Amino acid sequence: MIMEKKFKLNISYDGSEYYGWQIQKHERTVQGELENALQKIYKEKIILYGSGRTDRGVHAFNQYAHFSVCTRMNEKNVILALNSLLPKSIYIKNCQIVDSNFHARFSAKKKKYVYKIRKQYSPFWRNYALFLSPSKSNLNSDLIKEASKYLVGEHNFWVFSKTNLYIKNYICNIYNVEWQENEEFFHFSIVGNRFLYNMVRRIVGTLLKISEKNLSEKYIEQIFEMQDKRMIGEKVAPNGLYLAEVYY
Repeated sequence: MIMEKKFKLNISYDGSEYYGWQIQKHERTVQGELENALQKIYKEKIILYGSGRTDRGVHAFNQYAHFSVCTRMNEKNVILALNSLLPKSIYIKNCQIVDSNFHARFSAKKKKYVYKIRKQYSPFWRNYALFLSPSKSNLNSDLIKEASKYLVGEHNFWVFSKTNLYIKNYICNIYNVEWQENEEFFHFSIVGNRFLYNMVRRIVGTLLKISEKNLSEKYIEQIFEMQDKRMIGEKVAPNGLYLAEVYY
């Protein structure tokens, strides 16, 4: 008798050619490519459950997903089979057999996102980082670092999200934020227990606004108090955003 196994996949992907993670009719998605490959391997429809969705154009260093199937295949063979069928923009980094109660989404404890901003335009980075116009590229990193500290903690992030009538809870707990600068890039990273739709991209846009307009380092705190969407910055492009890690 062949026993059912639950496999946990560690996936990286270039999201620039996909319409996001979640499977959609008539659109090419990361989940869709993975499920198509699984169906070719197992000759049956396999449902893949991800740790969360990424939007169109967003990338992942470490996305996680699980699926269950009756098979004799081991983890190594699953990796080899999937990578032989998947497009080069999607790669299975690791696979492991997990307990039946594991769930890629609901077992996750926290997630980390990274946003990349390149100081100078490069055609090689056009799908992988935000480019600022020369007049806006001289960011005040010291001010942004101080302002971003007010993101840490448990707050109502409704103001940074896209309003959704089906979402009842907008409370997120942010554990850590970092703003780093080197010769070529600005890097923003954020770790939290959960993230709302467009939340990170709106936060980055707000930090850019704080720098550009030389606003108070307590501006984020004022936004949380006022819950006025007119106060936040413009949502930045998806191509600079990466799902960096999911912690279990």
